[in-house]
Amino acid sequence: MSDKYSDLLTASKTVIDSYLRNNKQISSNDEIIFQQLIDKPLMSGVIFTHELNTGAPYYVINYDDISGNTDTVTSGGSEYSNRTLYVHRGSTSEIRSERFKVLISAVKELEILLDNKFLDIEFAVDKELQPYLLQVRAITTKPNWNRSVSQRIDSELDGIKVFIRQRLMPQKEVFGSTTIFGQMPDWNPAEMIGRAPRSLSLSLYRMLITDHVWRQARERMGYATPNGQALMISLAGQPFIDTRLSFHSFLPATLPKSISEKLVNSWVDRLRSNPELHDKIEFEVAITTFSFDIDSKLKHLVGDVLTNEEQIIFKNSLKELTLPLIENNHEGSITNALSSIKYLESKKMPIQRNEISSLLPVIHDCCKYGTEPFSILARHGFIAQTILFSLVERGVISDIDLANFQSSIRTITSELVEDMKSLQADQLTKEDFMKRYGHLRPGTYDILSPRYDKIENFTFTKDVVTNETLSLNSFKLKDKQIAEINKLLLAEGFNDTDCAALLDYCSRAIAGREYGKFIFTRSVSAILEIVSNFGILHNLSREELSHIPINYLLDMANTSSSMPIENQLRQLAEKEAERHLITSAIRLPQVLFDEAGVHVVPFQVSQPNFITTKQITSNAICLDLNENLSPLKNNIILIENA
Repeated sequence: MSDKYSDLLTASKTVIDSYLRNNKQISSNDEIIFQQLIDKPLMSGVIFTHELNTGAPYYVINYDDISGNTDTVTSGGSEYSNRTLYVHRGSTSEIRSERFKVLISAVKELEILLDNKFLDIEFAVDKELQPYLLQVRAITTKPNWNRSVSQRIDSELDGIKVFIRQRLMPQKEVFGSTTIFGQMPDWNPAEMIGRAPRSLSLSLYRMLITDHVWRQARERMGYATPNGQALMISLAGQPFIDTRLSFHSFLPATLPKSISEKLVNSWVDRLRSNPELHDKIEFEVAITTFSFDIDSKLKHLVGDVLTNEEQIIFKNSLKELTLPLIENNHEGSITNALSSIKYLESKKMPIQRNEISSLLPVIHDCCKYGTEPFSILARHGFIAQTILFSLVERGVISDIDLANFQSSIRTITSELVEDMKSLQADQLTKEDFMKRYGHLRPGTYDILSPRYDKIENFTFTKDVVTNETLSLNSFKLKDKQIAEINKLLLAEGFNDTDCAALLDYCSRAIAGREYGKFIFTRSVSAILEIVSNFGILHNLSREELSHIPINYLLDMANTSSSMPIENQLRQLAEKEAERHLITSAIRLPQVLFDEAGVHVVPFQVSQPNFITTKQITSNAICLDLNENLSPLKNNIILIENA
């Protein structure tokens, strides 16, 4: 007998002895399976034949196709084990990858052999695309599933396909022959309201920003706008940005249509080829403003899409748009936007009211004096950042200079930190602190997220604010750098703007964006409190109200009904709550290119955004919205919404 078989017999005896030691029954019909060692597999991981938490009809494939090991996914100890693919069970024919076709085919065969469609499978695939079964067991979470939710997903996905099929086609008076949908481009709904928001949050975000305000603000600044178009769509309750509309609205209104069409198509194609840039389209995909590195950007982000003559036209259009904005000589200037924001700041918020009719003026003022000027300030912030980055790109300032300049700007955030320190040191009363910051809440549009002034025993511990004296970094450029910036400005026709004025513009834009958001969120917070008070009046909880769209509530102010308000709203809340279960269970990609993406869903990996050049290694804590803040010291904090 060869050593190989001798070793197998010894190993089998070890397995049998382990059963005997644990008093497990052994039958003469029991078998031990020996499997060939799989060395350096092409891919390995775990497949669940249904989504574990909800039972949604997806093959969920967690896999590692980099390390060449077979245990990285199951051990959870590798950076390569976080790749995930969702495949709708009824649409496996949409799979394009050969390796996943082979794998799913093997899984279906296993389901038939075991007469079980609820399996947890460990697998490996070799370089010849031969799949290997390492282990299989029944899924244990099945008793917790809501089967009615799972059964409704198929029809929801069919509805999404019909919807996007139409939206992917050319649209009247919109540049670009097709589009891409994303959860993080432009107004970034995934960050602001979450992947699967409840009806109140989703409808409020639409009403205050993405239906009309976003477009009106850009039009005031001189950008092209697609008439009547809402920026955000809802796919089974999940928010997506139509990037074709974004790209359209980043173009100067004076740009010829033929050039605009080419640019939008080019940027959609670039995003399709580089989906990891979906949260950086203003900097890495499209050109949205003039900057001192415009020529290199044209080469990198436009290339031969435009002729040399068309590139000159585009460059001049961007300059004509940007110059008056920087020189504060435009309807869409920082000064005008801040004036509107200051007017909104002066208004008293009626958070104690409980009549739906009192929402109407608050929403009107929030849009006109809050979110619209904030949208303008946010765009100024992007212009400022782009110009500063271009100075780094041209070698005029360094990354350290840029970081020092940004940290020298006094913002509402730096004031908040100062006041937190003062509150902690008993130099500021809690009442005075809450007068200014009490409206803040972790989830701006979420009625379930409490305001600071509604949180019992609200406090910041010493772990949150250090005892070091807070001071803004001083910033000063060298004379040579100032001269170089002045030279660039003159060369590009910025005759009324010198280095000092440019840096002042950038400082005002960055600070103004934060200030604008801080003020308009007072109105959002007031809206949610009025809705909550209305709910108390009619015996409805915040949980129930979170499922009622804001437009439905507003209709009640002008529409009679034969049904009591409580019954009417509770029925709607129950219906929307059930729909939200489906919204949460459905898996869609963060970037959706075509109909096939509705059924085969990769987890989209983004390029990380770093706000510092420092490095740190520590334990990571995933922070719940209502979690106590005390254990945070010396840890890296992960939060769902920034």
